[in-house]
Amino acid sequence: MRDGLDLLVLGAHPDDAEVHVGGLLALAADRGLAAAILDLTAGDLGTRGTPETRRAEAQAAARILGVQRIILDFPDGRFAEDEAFRVRLMAEFRRLRPKVLILPAPDDRHPDHRRAHRLGREAAYYAGLRNYPCPGEPWRPEALAWVGGEQPGAPDLLVDVSAVWERRMAAFDAFGSQFEQDPSQPPTRIAHPAFRRGVLGRAMHWGSLRMCDWAEALWCERPVPPALLRLLAALERLD
Repeated sequence: MRDGLDLLVLGAHPDDAEVHVGGLLALAADRGLAAAILDLTAGDLGTRGTPETRRAEAQAAARILGVQRIILDFPDGRFAEDEAFRVRLMAEFRRLRPKVLILPAPDDRHPDHRRAHRLGREAAYYAGLRNYPCPGEPWRPEALAWVGGEQPGAPDLLVDVSAVWERRMAAFDAFGSQFEQDPSQPPTRIAHPAFRRGVLGRAMHWGSLRMCDWAEALWCERPVPPALLRLLAALERLD
């Protein structure tokens, strides 16, 4: 990938990206930007679904959004913040060359999300060091941002995703093994209708702050990196 990605969203599991920033990804695709999702695991420890099912759902969701998807084979729940996993992730960053990297939430009830944030943040930095032994040419994203956890505070940035909302939710709903009510499957929190309503409610609330129908939120370090501002300006440009 000679020119690299404009946007890469890192998830610990398939569906993490769609829960939080499916609208950003759909907008990026519609604006002709190079965008992708990188899942560390296939979610093989999940209560519902199989790794094969989740991989198929993840690729279907990516097609709906219009973005590329890469699913690594890190062991769900068991990947570590050590050299082996860090170098593998560094190699992916060097190969994909994202300008903007969106990470999982640093504070979240799921340990994999917290660990993926820390691992992704370290790998993004070290991938830019020329003398760090790792495949590929050195590359460091120009900007990092992250999604919110279970009880996020005030966001740093809000993006109007009203134009792609139906498609964004179609990608979310592609994960039927995780989000559909199915009496034959074990009950889980994310399969309860209240979880989907929470996704809708947050997007409506963020939208109310932007005076639009639906919005998605990001958090980042201050000052906001210029590359992130350029990306958001491209996403929200008027046709």
